[in-house]
Amino acid sequence: MREEVLTGGGLNEVVRVGSTVLRPVGPWTPNVHRLLEHLAPLGLSPVAHGVEESGGRRREVLSYLEGEVGHPPLGAGLRSDEVLVAVARMVRRLHDASVGLVEGEGALLEGWQFPAMSPVEVICHNDLAPYNMVFRDGAPVGVFDFDGARPGPRWWDVAYTAYCLVPFSPEFGEVADQRRRAGLFCEAYGLPVSGMGRRVLARLADMVGMIRERPEFWRQREEGHEQYYLGHAEYVREHFSEM
Repeated sequence: MREEVLTGGGLNEVVRVGSTVLRPVGPWTPNVHRLLEHLAPLGLSPVAHGVEESGGRRREVLSYLEGEVGHPPLGAGLRSDEVLVAVARMVRRLHDASVGLVEGEGALLEGWQFPAMSPVEVICHNDLAPYNMVFRDGAPVGVFDFDGARPGPRWWDVAYTAYCLVPFSPEFGEVADQRRRAGLFCEAYGLPVSGMGRRVLARLADMVGMIRERPEFWRQREEGHEQYYLGHAEYVREHFSEM
């Protein structure tokens, strides 16, 4: 069956073959598959079908999630309050389902692509943005690309998802409405909005650091993503640092 290269990703070549997706593997792949198996009852993530070897390559085999990916810039239909609330609730379900992997004697704290962050509360997706989500009929129905998952605090994902969807940027909306939507998102997830500004700044600083330091982010460096995030950080610092 023919391989169809899936566009929109910035780091790996990902292809679709019928109802499956093939992605490069890494040392973290076994942990990711454990996570996906744990999340499977929710129906919100791909199903892992193991690893295949062909043509000198090893690639993981995942189920393909049908729907519309939230590539930027988001259309008006994906910027509604209803979508914001639905995404927050989806994130909460994913987080809650992962708690069992970070508690107790067999806690899965090592072997991820990125080190665990304290306090470890859940398995964070670590890039939980609309471009890694699938929507159908304007509603979020799934999340993919768990390669960067890491144990950490709930807010690590919540701050980045809110940054992308509120959004904490000058391109869409006014400051007052962004404050309202931040509160709406946090209420739907079940975390206080207090501290959101500094947490978004922490996420933006992490993004800038990765772009500057990690070799695989060469395309993002060439395309000027660093300046994009630095500009948004200045906007957040000016309008939301006291939130």
